[in-house]
Amino acid sequence: MEPTTVRDSRAGRDAMLVSAIAAVVYYPVTTLGPGWWRGAVLPDLDPPLDLGWLHDFFAWVAGNVGPVLLGLFGVSVILLPVMGFLTKGFSAGPPAIRRTVTITTVVPTVALLAVPALAVGWFLLSQLAYLIGPWFGMYHGEINPVVP
Repeated sequence: MEPTTVRDSRAGRDAMLVSAIAAVVYYPVTTLGPGWWRGAVLPDLDPPLDLGWLHDFFAWVAGNVGPVLLGLFGVSVILLPVMGFLTKGFSAGPPAIRRTVTITTVVPTVALLAVPALAVGWFLLSQLAYLIGPWFGMYHGEINPVVP
């Protein structure tokens, strides 16, 4: 049975759901992220191991790329039901509509995967900085030996 409405079209529903989730996730990233990341450093480490450069990059991405993505996700959540209604369903529509649905499913999914990937990357880099910092004399914090 061929889908006839946007509610019957699984691809259209999935695209709207992923876009809505991405918009909800990217809203705090774009509103709180730049202020939180800008100027942040790992304490007790000298540059470049303090990761100030990475924090500034995250602030730039959150302040410049984040709002663009948030806008795209918001617009796609609004326009996808309209497109589905006007074309009598996404699967029955022209190939351009099917490509649009595919793109509006893939782009938010990749953007959603980028958030935890960046968090894991930051965690690994911070652990590496704390690991190699003492070897280069760039760590000035308290070192607690395992055996007193």
